[in-house]
Amino acid sequence: MPVFTRDEALAFVEAIRLNLVGKTGYRWFVERLVSLSEYIESIAAENARLHAYLEESGSREDYDDYCESGQ
Repeated sequence: MPVFTRDEALAFVEAIRLNLVGKTGYRWFVERLVSLSEYIESIAAENARLHAYLEESGSREDYDDYCESGQ
């Protein structure tokens, strides 16, 4: 199970970003935090598509077995 949910991860990144925005010398870091938020969103969307595919294709059990095998 993930340590953070999508919303928790985004809130964490946003809290850091808000503390740094407008401070001298942190513009690059703030931009990287924005990119990190976009990455989190894209991974969450990809994960949702994967889960939908597994359900619709009837492959959920095979995938779960694969994960349990440690691969």
